[in-house]
Amino acid sequence: MKEHFLSHIKNNKLADRQETLMLAVSGGIDSVVMTDLFYEAGYSCIILHCNFGLRGQESDGDEAFVRSLAAKYEFPVYVKHFDTEGYAEENGISIQMAARDLRYAWFDEMAKQHDISRIATAHNLNDSVETVLLNLTRGTGIKGITGIPVVNGKYIRPLLFAPREKIVDYCKERRLSYREDSSNSSTKYKRNKIRHNIIPVLQEINPAFLQTMTENINHFREAHQIYRQEIEKTREILFKSIPGGISIDLEELIKLRPLSAWLYELFSDAGFSMDQCKSIQHILDSESGKQFVSRTHRLYKDRSQLLLFPVEESTFERYYIDSPESNAVVPFSLDMEVMDRARLEQFPDDPSIACLDLDQLNFPLIIRKWKHGDYFFPLGMEQMKKVSDFFIDTKVPVPVKNRTWILTSGRHIAWIIGHRLDNRYKVTDSTKRVLRLQVYES
Repeated sequence: MKEHFLSHIKNNKLADRQETLMLAVSGGIDSVVMTDLFYEAGYSCIILHCNFGLRGQESDGDEAFVRSLAAKYEFPVYVKHFDTEGYAEENGISIQMAARDLRYAWFDEMAKQHDISRIATAHNLNDSVETVLLNLTRGTGIKGITGIPVVNGKYIRPLLFAPREKIVDYCKERRLSYREDSSNSSTKYKRNKIRHNIIPVLQEINPAFLQTMTENINHFREAHQIYRQEIEKTREILFKSIPGGISIDLEELIKLRPLSAWLYELFSDAGFSMDQCKSIQHILDSESGKQFVSRTHRLYKDRSQLLLFPVEESTFERYYIDSPESNAVVPFSLDMEVMDRARLEQFPDDPSIACLDLDQLNFPLIIRKWKHGDYFFPLGMEQMKKVSDFFIDTKVPVPVKNRTWILTSGRHIAWIIGHRLDNRYKVTDSTKRVLRLQVYES
């Protein structure tokens, strides 16, 4: 087992003996075996344990066990408690999804805090096969039948080569203790139904079912690599970067065949399901304004294009610029420069640049999101205009409006950032000093 473990790590370039790894340890048999193998192989490790508070004393018992396990191997251990049920209810998602979100967010945070580049999870071969079958029952594209990836960013799966049977044998041979999660035996969860009810039947049909599925998954992965190369070539042609998001030309998009398959492969990475992608196909020739929302993105129909933007949480944050010389903390990159009027030879036509009459501004300046009821005097106009009406008249798409910040001087808008200056702060012949601002999308 140890030789196969080290061979798997070497062949897939999972870890370097000189680096410290983080191990996600639940206390179950898989994570205990993984911890023991890394210890025996001489790796330096940090243990991470999540207490989701879902099983009362049993969850606390898992935590105590993991702490004692870490002490046994003399590995540092960090434990995080979560209000999993509260998070699930607040976000309208399942307990399993909530636990996954919370787990990986914390893992990422800890990796950044400790400057760790690799986090090991104890998924095994059976887990990968179960994932394929589960995806097939839900409906999936080619990626869904490639199983659990050996490497996914900073996450590595050093036990993915091992069937559960081999892990049990190693545990007995090493006389390792572990915690049994009582929920693993319950068939109310879909994965457990596949594990306990479906796979045993398939093994009756083919005793070498796991080995056959391993070979299948390897073939699927190789085919998927070829498939993705063509997808990425098409994505590079169709997806054009715009401030804060992506624009997709509809005329070129609808030429793809079969269109439904292309839509899924192009947009599933943004969290859109197969059913959503089928529905997207039906709006391609409809009026503007239609939108679809995944957990991570919004997709809008806007005349002759689709606009794809990350979902943003609503914010009431305000950012202050105390003076032109201050190092202001703002939600994007910002350059500020004070210059004499004589140095300004021509006005920039770049919407990311604003030149304002410095002596007309009242500090601190404030950067905030625009809101309904805001008004300003658009550059070149002497009459007031609502910001919302300005967006309508200039045909600013909804997702762009939602991402727009404004710069205020006192109670007045001085610049709708990236769109239009306020006429009251424009540079004139009588201006002596100019404040030049340039923003860069993060």
